[in-house]
Amino acid sequence: MTHLNPSDRDPTPFVELIVKHERALMRYIRAMFVRADDAEEVWQATAIVLWEKFDEYDPRRDFLPWAQKFAYFESLNLRRKRARDRMVFSESVMRTLAETHDTSRERLNQRSRALQICIEQLPSADVLLLRSRYESETTIGELAERMKTTAKSLYRRLDRIRDRLAQCVRKRVALAEE
Repeated sequence: MTHLNPSDRDPTPFVELIVKHERALMRYIRAMFVRADDAEEVWQATAIVLWEKFDEYDPRRDFLPWAQKFAYFESLNLRRKRARDRMVFSESVMRTLAETHDTSRERLNQRSRALQICIEQLPSADVLLLRSRYESETTIGELAERMKTTAKSLYRRLDRIRDRLAQCVRKRVALAEE
């Protein structure tokens, strides 16, 4: 197989696959780390390696398992770099986490699809609150001030929304398994 210089090839197929699988790949990586910064570092290193190795990818095969192998090895590399850190899992624990993630992938995907549907059924004000809380750096205190309410009432409202979402997801998953 001819290896192209990464700068000489069209990035479109790679970008399309990365965008399509970014969330699933990041979930896989996050399952192996306590600290979000470590997961982000592995994600960045993995993306670089995937781009460098992309000419070796067989498009007839599923991209995600191929990419996860690189993420797994990048996770091990970071673990080795930080071997003295008490918050780093051992290699055997990381292998177990990776294997567990692989076996539970379909269930996670099913729950993720159910969650998307359940979120779409929420009132727009609840969706806006969830996005403000979880997709931005805004604190509960700042949100409460902006919404002219108390942090305590926002926490209660978020708890109720999360409970509704959890019930909805459980029902959808149960119906799908019947």
